Amino acid sequence: MDPNSSQLSQTEHSLPKYEELNAGQKSLADALRLSFGILKLIMAAVVVLFLASGFFSVEPNEEALVLIFGKVQGQGDSRILEPGYHWTFPEPISEVIRIPVKEVQSLSIQSFWFFETEAEKLAGGRKYAYGGLNPIQDGYCLTRNEPVAEMKGSDYNIVHSLWTVTYSISSPVRFFENFYIESRKPGESFMEVASRTVNPVIESLTSDAVVTTLVRYSIDDAIRSRIGIAERVGHVLQNKLDAIESGIQIDDVRINRITWPLQVDDAFQASSQAANKRDQSIADARAYKEKLLTDTAGPRGEAILESLKNPDLSQQQQEELVAQLGGRVQGVISQARAYRTSVVADIKASAEYLRSLLPEYQRRPQLVLQKIYQDAIEEILGTVDEKIFVPPGENQGREIRVLVNRELKPQKSTAAAEKK
Repeated sequence: MDPNSSQLSQTEHSLPKYEELNAGQKSLADALRLSFGILKLIMAAVVVLFLASGFFSVEPNEEALVLIFGKVQGQGDSRILEPGYHWTFPEPISEVIRIPVKEVQSLSIQSFWFFETEAEKLAGGRKYAYGGLNPIQDGYCLTRNEPVAEMKGSDYNIVHSLWTVTYSISSPVRFFENFYIESRKPGESFMEVASRTVNPVIESLTSDAVVTTLVRYSIDDAIRSRIGIAERVGHVLQNKLDAIESGIQIDDVRINRITWPLQVDDAFQASSQAANKRDQSIADARAYKEKLLTDTAGPRGEAILESLKNPDLSQQQQEELVAQLGGRVQGVISQARAYRTSVVADIKASAEYLRSLLPEYQRRPQLVLQKIYQDAIEEILGTVDEKIFVPPGENQGREIRVLVNRELKPQKSTAAAEKK
């Protein structure tokens, strides 16, 4: 019950009855009664306005938290108020914290880049080295150590890089509970104030993620594999933010620029050109190998040859694999098969011929052998121009001399013979 209303009731009871008052007192009583009525209306209006001031709206790009006496209200997902209209007790009982969860923030990381003056930045960056690397002014990062030819140990390489990290708030509750946010001044947005606390943390964690990641890559990988390295840095950075329950989501990590030190530009260019020539030679050799293998054994030649190396294959399986070969191999196989067929046919013909001579040989062996010998001599001598024949068995004990340095007849060219 309202204490002011109770006090007014007691005051009314203590007044004398209206009929007992004189004219002046009646006027005074009427005035007091009217004043108390107006006061009630004003107090009721103040209470209504006070409660109505507890209505608030959350914009589409925001999520809100309600604090009552400094403590976040609700449990689980109910603690987060989605876009729309809501009500809570007005200040100073409650406080509404609106967090722009869909507002993406961008942070440039320049701690690994060499020093540049403002004039050099406006001109597109420094082009030449001025003396040696100054570790106080010049930022850098180390890549993976690599063995040095004809030397003991290994060598680390230095790279300079510029990074950009974009992030947003994924969990308003965790973000609010784990980051200190200063009070906003007139005209300042929530993220303008929050970035003064958040950006140094993200910059420090990003630098640690870059150092941890780049040391796993060679300098060539670092320069050529920007996307893969940036994705790995983003993964490492997200794990670090999740470990501290920051409530921040990394949207993207990009390598804007990455290069070797300007002090060794000439040597690195020469090394890079040599490496490119080496890679091109290797690529050409592989392409030639693939072309030669394809022309020789078909597009599946390499895979089939690897399968043929299996010692457990049966004869039928080997023949099936060989039948799948293409290119010139099939021509060679066809010629071999034709030659095999021809040889088998000749052998069969010879076998049939000898089988037909067997009965006659059994009756007159000397005559058959003499006939076979004469046929062989005729076949052999039919392919030569110069013939010197010494019959066997008739020149025992005699010396035979053959003149071999006589002038030979000129041979006709194959082309002329073909024309004739």
